[in-house]
Amino acid sequence: MAARPRSRSKRGLEPNLYESRGYYSYKNPVTQKWHGMGSDKAKAQAAARVLNARLMKSSDLVARVMGLEGVTLKHAAKLFLKERVDDHRKLSDSTKQNKHYRTGRIIKDRGDARLDQIDTRWCAEYLDENFKGDPYIQYRSVLSQIFDYAQTKGWMNGNPIAPTRKSDESYEKQRRRLTIEQYKAIYAMAPEWFQIAMEMALVCLFGRAEAAAARYDHIYDNALHYVRQKTRERSKTAYVAIGMTPAIESLIQRSRQLPPVSPFIVHRTPRRITKAAKRREHWSSVTPDKISRQFAELRVKVQSIARLPEKEQPTFHEIRSLGSRLLELKGVPIGDIQILMGHADEEMTQHYLDGHGIRWQAAKGNVYDMNALLSLPKPS
Repeated sequence: MAARPRSRSKRGLEPNLYESRGYYSYKNPVTQKWHGMGSDKAKAQAAARVLNARLMKSSDLVARVMGLEGVTLKHAAKLFLKERVDDHRKLSDSTKQNKHYRTGRIIKDRGDARLDQIDTRWCAEYLDENFKGDPYIQYRSVLSQIFDYAQTKGWMNGNPIAPTRKSDESYEKQRRRLTIEQYKAIYAMAPEWFQIAMEMALVCLFGRAEAAAARYDHIYDNALHYVRQKTRERSKTAYVAIGMTPAIESLIQRSRQLPPVSPFIVHRTPRRITKAAKRREHWSSVTPDKISRQFAELRVKVQSIARLPEKEQPTFHEIRSLGSRLLELKGVPIGDIQILMGHADEEMTQHYLDGHGIRWQAAKGNVYDMNALLSLPKPS
């Protein structure tokens, strides 16, 4: 596929060099960023030749010979979604939705970039300039999956993102923990269906995905069974059976009394039944995003939260953290909390427990009689 001929006004200029009103600009073929080159045409032409030699790496000729010319990140990403996401039977709907969202952002940002011109520096700059914290990890993961897919098609010889950092070490979490008082204030304002969701997060330590997926038929053998969506593909600890307690039984009973009749524990009657709702397993079910939006709408009505910057305002997920801390204060062992949360290791559970004030560590060592110690014979 030959490159599109340059317009008459741009003929005679080096590739990637453009002129406007007597000034020249160079478009980096890798990062797609623009750089001013001044008004001297000869200097701009010379600089563009050097830059093209370094950045394009004769990729046009190589791509043409290998039949890769014109294969863009957008093309690879769309096929990745179709073959590796949409057709994947084990991926949950929420996971597919998240991958579509992040891939869409990547396509919007850098979709025109050609695969044969993407290297580790391109990946590092894109991630460092656009993402922090968890989003850095998530977008790096999606990009890595797209590049792995591209390798299977013969469009790339390796995964250029592999050498980049697997996390953003410089990032410090900004989101505040949810307090008991804030939880109570939001609960008092919440509609009944959302109160059920909040209680499931607090009592059962459910995340939004688990709360949205919980069904009445998941209750059997005197236990409520759930699967931790984030870790179900890589850890057996994601499969949890929570023994029925009076608190959970009361929660389930109140849920059943809410209209309409539904197979889902968290359910509601929408103002109108949309096409998207009809495509779901039951139109009364709620999506994880709906749970997040509902929480966000209510939290800003709490003064102690509203005055915080948006990045610091707690999310629905913080109810799960608050519930784990309350269990710890009641004396529940960390190991039991870890199982309830579906965590593969204690370190992650400790992360959820941190941030709720000072956690005093109980010292249970033997109490010695110091006088007796002082009268011990000296070692020979």
